[in-house]
Amino acid sequence: MPGRTKWLDQVHGGWLALLGITILSPDALLIRLIKADDMTTAFWRLLILGLTLMVAAMWRGMRARQTLWQAVCPTRQETLAGLFYGGTSACFILSIKNTDAANTLVIIAATPLLSGLIGAFLFRRRQALRTWIASIVVFVALATIVGSGLGGANMLGDLLALGTAICMACYFNVLGVCIKVDTVRAMMVGALLVAVFVAPAATPAALYPWDPLWLVLLGCVVLPLSFTFISMGAKRIPAAEVGLIMLTEAILGSGLVWLFMGEVPSRTTLIAGAVVITTLAAHSALALYGRKQRHSASKAV
Repeated sequence: MPGRTKWLDQVHGGWLALLGITILSPDALLIRLIKADDMTTAFWRLLILGLTLMVAAMWRGMRARQTLWQAVCPTRQETLAGLFYGGTSACFILSIKNTDAANTLVIIAATPLLSGLIGAFLFRRRQALRTWIASIVVFVALATIVGSGLGGANMLGDLLALGTAICMACYFNVLGVCIKVDTVRAMMVGALLVAVFVAPAATPAALYPWDPLWLVLLGCVVLPLSFTFISMGAKRIPAAEVGLIMLTEAILGSGLVWLFMGEVPSRTTLIAGAVVITTLAAHSALALYGRKQRHSASKAV
């Protein structure tokens, strides 16, 4: 019975992470639609998100008959996870504003490799061989999209995308190690702290007519729901596997920008996307098969 419960938990975690990624996929498109400057966009996106999560934490606290301080005060582990989440969010916004959306999403595809390395060497988390192989195949496939584009005018945005991947990998590993981390409080404190950090460089009043709508949609709907589901999934499956599922965003996000902004993917992007989807499907099938085999073995014993 314990083996069956663990297997179901891990399958459930994969579906949660996939649902979160699907909700997150319009993120790049919505950021592109915002006309305000980089820092102003980052400030409002993080502030709205942080306040939304604070209201959610307070509401949960009221239902649990907690004091206001108990409801919103993060633990040390939640603050650490929050800082990585805030770094992920800020770097992603600034990257989208300073390079092609496809470049950002492709570079973030390095998250599985980084998650595996961080998990193995810092947190001593074992990774399955299939995860390492799939991570390498996917990274190589997506890296062909950017090629020489990592230099020149897009260099700043590309480096920020790399920063996004590093912060995201650390965030997932912290969640994997610290199971009791409350993701709502973690994301809340991270968003608010980074919003305060970028505030001096922002011009909050310099918003265009449609900007508030896109910012509210991001901060109140897309980001809270997506990262809540992704974080729940990250607690049930290894960080590198969450990162692999997140590669789906490279396909969905690029597709939405292509459809609504007219950024037509190249033939290389389409081929690499097919490799990514095939690799993810094979990895998931092998993972499910392996878990079923272990479950059958434990049941036989």
